[in-house]
Amino acid sequence: MPVPAPSRRAFLHGCAAGLSVALIRPALAQDAEAPPPLGFRELADGVWLHTSWKKLEQGWVSSNGLAVIGPEEVLLIDTAWSPAQTVALLERVAEIAPNRPVNLVVTHAHDDRLSGLAAVHARGGWSLARDETVKEAAGAGTIQRSWSGESTAITGGGRTIELFYPGPAHTRDNTVAFLSDSAVLFGGCMIRAAEQANLVTVPESDVCRWPQSVEAVIARYGKAAKVVVPGHGETGDAGLLSHTHQLAKAEAAKSCSPAG
Repeated sequence: MPVPAPSRRAFLHGCAAGLSVALIRPALAQDAEAPPPLGFRELADGVWLHTSWKKLEQGWVSSNGLAVIGPEEVLLIDTAWSPAQTVALLERVAEIAPNRPVNLVVTHAHDDRLSGLAAVHARGGWSLARDETVKEAAGAGTIQRSWSGESTAITGGGRTIELFYPGPAHTRDNTVAFLSDSAVLFGGCMIRAAEQANLVTVPESDVCRWPQSVEAVIARYGKAAKVVVPGHGETGDAGLLSHTHQLAKAEAAKSCSPAG
């Protein structure tokens, strides 16, 4: 049967517990308490990958998000992993795109997706998430706008972005974002990097329905996506979707009854 629904403290856990050592980077010995530098690189025209860090028991672990930079505004898809790193991200964006409002889409209610929410609001930006994420994130701050249903199209960074809810997987509320003009799919934490050899679950995961949710993403974007961004680890192509599907099927086979 599916894993029980998450509690309001779910956002504190992030989606990196138990990640393989392939996703972990040690800080320099002389500066072991400081995170590695914030990563910021362009994946496609106006679509930038931001990579932030959190120190867990196994070392510094990376987390990915996007910054979609348009001529009049910027849209972040998820924050950095801490309020301080989100402030640094906003400053980096301002260097590249000065005097443009920066808004935020949150893909699920964990701290690697919405830390620094207040910093976005303080600079005049709005925040948006699916209605279930808005409820689950209440302990981390107020997400100002919501959407409901299976999908919605929004305008951000000067382009149309589709937000899609494929069903429960990493969490009950996880969504993905697709930028059709650049063929970039942000899969978030329900999609695993190629270097990840295990599905890796958290208490909020729904192992039994994860395979079907990935199948929904593959059916919708598998042929269109050229760049796929997982929540943690290296970006790849649509092969990350089938890779995650195989991991999810293997875990479901071990953990779920045929009727689950």
